Amino acid sequence: MASSMSARFSSLSFKANVSKTPEIQRANHFPAPCARQQLCIQAADLDVKNVDGSSKGSVTLNVKTAGENSLGLIHKYLITTQTNKRRGTASTLTRAEVRGGGRKPMKQKGAGAARQGSRRTPLKPGGGVVFGPKPKDWSIDMNKKERRLAMSSALDNAASSSVVIEDLDGKFEEKKTKTLVSALEKWGVSPDANAVLCVKEITESLSCSARNIAKVKLCTLDTLTIYDVLRADKLVFDESSISKINEVYA
Repeated sequence: MASSMSARFSSLSFKANVSKTPEIQRANHFPAPCARQQLCIQAADLDVKNVDGSSKGSVTLNVKTAGENSLGLIHKYLITTQTNKRRGTASTLTRAEVRGGGRKPMKQKGAGAARQGSRRTPLKPGGGVVFGPKPKDWSIDMNKKERRLAMSSALDNAASSSVVIEDLDGKFEEKKTKTLVSALEKWGVSPDANAVLCVKEITESLSCSARNIAKVKLCTLDTLTIYDVLRADKLVFDESSISKINEVYA
């Protein structure tokens, strides 16, 4: 009894000594949290071109960036978007789910073969699958502010390979791929380059003109993904899209 009481008092005295430990000594066991990374706004001047390729003026791209953490944040957002595309519908039947197999295939002895108790065994063709895939949810969550910051950092990084054009309202009324290919060349997009054409509104004539170009993706700002920004050699935005980018990601 006395030994147990002394042990309790010794533990209490130890806790008291820990609570009175100076801050310098406690810092070795519990390091202070790192300073929060400050966000910065990068401004890039982009030339605006007409449909015929002539210069119209310039526009400023003002978006937030994560600074030194941009690479890791963009990678996290890319992995999240690519993983969320997985449907997770792969499914196999286990031994208990395969139809049939209730009758013993052969007698226990005298058949000259290994004993069998069911046709649903994984050792036979058509039997169950051991440790096979089952439907699974592969989705990953990411904060909305992180997603926006990653997207704005990627857009700022791709500013050097971005082109701004005037709004295409009423410009492409004919459904001709040749007309759009000629316009892309005037905007500085080579035929063998992966390009993204981001416009305010996709019309039927513009969609029909772009769908036969293998390496050009036509989209709006709502459907633009981080994968499209990172994969593209050239990004073509109209003025309305740039204004919305400055409004959302500034």
